[in-house]
Amino acid sequence: MGFGSKLLSKLFGTGYDEFSDLEMDEGLEEEFEWDWDHIMEERHLFKMSDEVQREKYIRSLVEQVRDASVELDKLSTEYNQVTAMLKDMDEIDSLPVSEKVGLQDSARNILQYEEEAKDYEAKRSAITDEQFRSMERFEENMPKACEDMEEAERYKGLIKDDLRKLEGEKHAYLYRQDELRTDIGNLRGMTIICVFAAVLCVIMLLVLQFGFEMDTQIGYIVTSLTAAVVITFLYVRYLDATKELKRVEKGINRLILLQNTVKIRYVNNTNLLDYLYTKYNTKSAKELKRVWEMYEIERDQRQQAELNEKELTFYQAELLHKLRKYQLNDVYAWLHNPLAIIEHNEMVELRHAHILQRQKLRARMDYNKRLAKEGQDELKEFVRQYPEYASEALNMVERYSR
Repeated sequence: MGFGSKLLSKLFGTGYDEFSDLEMDEGLEEEFEWDWDHIMEERHLFKMSDEVQREKYIRSLVEQVRDASVELDKLSTEYNQVTAMLKDMDEIDSLPVSEKVGLQDSARNILQYEEEAKDYEAKRSAITDEQFRSMERFEENMPKACEDMEEAERYKGLIKDDLRKLEGEKHAYLYRQDELRTDIGNLRGMTIICVFAAVLCVIMLLVLQFGFEMDTQIGYIVTSLTAAVVITFLYVRYLDATKELKRVEKGINRLILLQNTVKIRYVNNTNLLDYLYTKYNTKSAKELKRVWEMYEIERDQRQQAELNEKELTFYQAELLHKLRKYQLNDVYAWLHNPLAIIEHNEMVELRHAHILQRQKLRARMDYNKRLAKEGQDELKEFVRQYPEYASEALNMVERYSR
């Protein structure tokens, strides 16, 4: 029945008592006293001949009854649910011990797997979901991928060492090349000086021989022998230096070719590593190995969590199946209170909490019943004292009912 119909029937009927038949278990509830607030509009403060004030007064009464009625509908539903739960507790408490044991076994299993699920949720994952999906994608070839990346990084280190060694050897050859070129230049200069000195000696000997008619034969011999020995020595040194310079230059060319070859290997190796780093979303083989180890732990934990979830669902269904054998109002409520099935103290606390809830609900219902009744009584009194405005009041009630 709608609000308007309810209100019209109550205004001139027996009073607002729709919820007076709600069951109260006096044996379970303590007496609850309520300090009622008297919410009423003082009629003498309104000038009923004034249309605006009169409309405001009537509307406030109709809204008071309407709001109280709506709230009572809500509260009565919740009150019945709490009462049904208390009856279910009595039903379970009255079960034979043999039947209670079966319920307790299922409840105990539910608690166990709920606790394991909480333990998993409490553990913070060491890797991100993105890393987990990446490892899951390459799970089959991941161990070999770690080995390949480690081998590539090791090979990169060897190539760097080879490049450093080749560069050091090349610098040594270049330094030796500069030395040899300097030596060859010095030998050329010494040869020129030696030839010039020999020519100068010959000229002096000629002057002594023809100018002073001296015997210079020994001088010619000494000059010739000295010049021959020195020039021969310098020439031999020059030839040796030239040969070594050619060998050094060949060595430099060989080192440059080796460096180019090693550099090509280094570039290829670097490109390979860059590709592997991008493919596996990592910065090094060490990091990849660490993420892979964490993935294995996380994977096992997730598999265990999935298994726990399946077991939890199984035992919850088992408990529901057992509970449906009895005259219970809400079997699903016990999925959230398995401990109360196992421990008597927990059941006592749960019962006490629901009794308190019912007391509070009853107090709120009484309060709203009083509001509704006061509004109805005031509307009746208004119609009695101002019959000329009765149709206006009824029209207001009809309008709110729509």
